[in-house]
Amino acid sequence: MQTLHAPVSLLISLLIISLLGAGLAGCGNDEPTANSADSSASSDTTSDSAASDGGSTTPAITALFKSGRLLGSAEVDCTLDNGDKTTCYQLKFAANPVPYGPFCPATVNDVGGLGVYDGKTNPGFQVMKKSLFEAMEADGYDVIDDKGNIRGQDPGDMSQKPEAGKGYCLTATFDDKLELTFLIPKKPRDLTAVNEIGTVELFGVSLDGVPMNGDPPSVVSGMGPGGAIPALDPCGGHPDPSGYYHWHFVAESMNLVLAAYKITEVTCTNVTQAPSALVGIAKDGYPVYGPHGADGKVPSDLDSCGGHKAVTAAYPGGVYHYHALETEAPNMPGCVKGASVDKAFSYASK
Repeated sequence: MQTLHAPVSLLISLLIISLLGAGLAGCGNDEPTANSADSSASSDTTSDSAASDGGSTTPAITALFKSGRLLGSAEVDCTLDNGDKTTCYQLKFAANPVPYGPFCPATVNDVGGLGVYDGKTNPGFQVMKKSLFEAMEADGYDVIDDKGNIRGQDPGDMSQKPEAGKGYCLTATFDDKLELTFLIPKKPRDLTAVNEIGTVELFGVSLDGVPMNGDPPSVVSGMGPGGAIPALDPCGGHPDPSGYYHWHFVAESMNLVLAAYKITEVTCTNVTQAPSALVGIAKDGYPVYGPHGADGKVPSDLDSCGGHKAVTAAYPGGVYHYHALETEAPNMPGCVKGASVDKAFSYASK
């Protein structure tokens, strides 16, 4: 009987050791992910744009968005505007995730948000107040009614037809039921010539999931025959006619712009000011930062798109990235160097 016990006990011991080893291996691989919305993508690391970044390993962009903002993500096949077929992140966010306002003032004596006026009288970036609307009146835009009220219009309401010869301050209605989808290349691919960002063209997506766009529309030629000025809030954003909030400025450095223009009536309080922070991802897949580097200064080696390669906290191996403009309005970078999907942004009701 004893001759049978030794092999059996040895077999049992080997089995226990095997099971313990498997359990320890499982515990060792149980790493927390950076974003629970897409654990597989968040734990992935990719050699994004190895040619541009010297082969440095960089984090998947799904790990960079603010907690709770990313509703879902996937990796999908996509075709870029230079014809390249590649893999894109498909990112989904809820519309209007951040505080906003104010926009148009009620009367000529009130102070609202901000506007960019391109008429003959007193043009430029300025506060929505009496001096702006009187300048529009001087240029023939009847934006103040006979009671001193500012003529307002919702550009998304097709029943509101502008009257000939009238001027308007524009604010659309928010639609919180919209879901926003972005397609961003997993690995940036540089173009032979940069893509200049046109008026209202998508530049990228913020870490909150807010679209980042080019210049707002022109008052003189962009919004109908009567002349109308889109109202921006003090952080440089407003609702699209479809109902989703988007930015024409990099909001995290908005107060630097206001100071440069000597604007004191309003400040950006809805977005924490952080001029050196990572603020979003451009539509070509490269990250976007505020105007300052880690040293608190504007980098001296920026290219025509406001970008350069440097080490950052999120990219310790170094990465090409864009910087917002420090004192210009709007302060969104004016071009991207990489290819992007033709329809990189879409929205639909949930």
